[in-house]
Amino acid sequence: MLFKKRDSVVWQTLSKASLIGIHLVSCTFVGLLIGYYLDKWLGTKPWLLIAFLIFGIAAGFKNMYLETKKIQEADKKGEDHS
Repeated sequence: MLFKKRDSVVWQTLSKASLIGIHLVSCTFVGLLIGYYLDKWLGTKPWLLIAFLIFGIAAGFKNMYLETKKIQEADKKGEDHS
């Protein structure tokens, strides 16, 4: 029974870790799309695309940091209870 609990914790940690890459890519892609369509609509090529791309990358790194922090806190709690 102990091994099943440990295996489920490992799988939960791996699934949370997989979110890290998804956060970075999705935030960057959303920022790129917003900038592209605003540039197209307002005729300000390429300035809004560059600005929102930078915002998207920054948001992705922020989400990566927060997700990593959550994983570390959960891991620390798991070690304390063992």
